[in-house]
Amino acid sequence: MSSSPAFYQIFFQGETLFHLSTPVEAVTARETPVEAPQSQSIPKPSVAASAPPTVITPSSPAASPPPPITFPVLNHKILILTDDAKSKNLIESEAVLLNNILKAVGHSLEKTDVMNYSFLQGADARKVLSEKRTHYFITFGVPLIKLNLDLLLVPYAPKLVEGIWFLLADPLTVIDADKTVKKKLWLALQKMFETV
Repeated sequence: MSSSPAFYQIFFQGETLFHLSTPVEAVTARETPVEAPQSQSIPKPSVAASAPPTVITPSSPAASPPPPITFPVLNHKILILTDDAKSKNLIESEAVLLNNILKAVGHSLEKTDVMNYSFLQGADARKVLSEKRTHYFITFGVPLIKLNLDLLLVPYAPKLVEGIWFLLADPLTVIDADKTVKKKLWLALQKMFETV
C-alpha cells in the first residue's frame, strides 16, 4: 500500500484526514485494554427500564375520587353521640337511661338525634355545627377530636360556643353504674337546659 500524499488525495477525495504521529497499530494496541472493561461495566438499558411509567388519567374509572362522605342530616335540636362498636342501636338499658335523662330536662328520645360514632360513615361534624343544625350536642364517651372539632371540653362542664351547647360525659354504661357520675351529669344538664 502506497503512503504517498497523492494516493491519499485520490482515494479519500473530499474527506478530512488527520495525520497521527504514532502508528495506527500502536494506538489500537494501547486503547484496546482500556475500552474493553468500559464496554463491559456499562450495562445497556433494557427496554422495560426505559419504558415510561403507566399513568392513570382522571377519566379512568379507577382514578375517580370517592363520593364525599358527609355527617348525617340532623332532624332535631338535640344531638347525642354514643360509641358502641358491638351494636348500632342503643341497648335497652342505655335507651331507658337516656330517655330518663332527657325527660328530666323536658325533652324526649323521640325528638333527639342519637348517633353511634362507630357506625357513622362521615365523622366530620364541622359543617353541621357551622350551619347551626343543632342547639345541644352531648357526647357520651366520644371526644370531639374524633369529629374534627377543635374544642377543648372538661367533662360535665357544659360550654356554649357560637350558640351551641356542648357537653362531654362518660359512656352511658359508666353513668348507669355510678351515682356520683349521675349527679354530675344532672347538674351539668340543669345548667345546659336551664332547668331549676
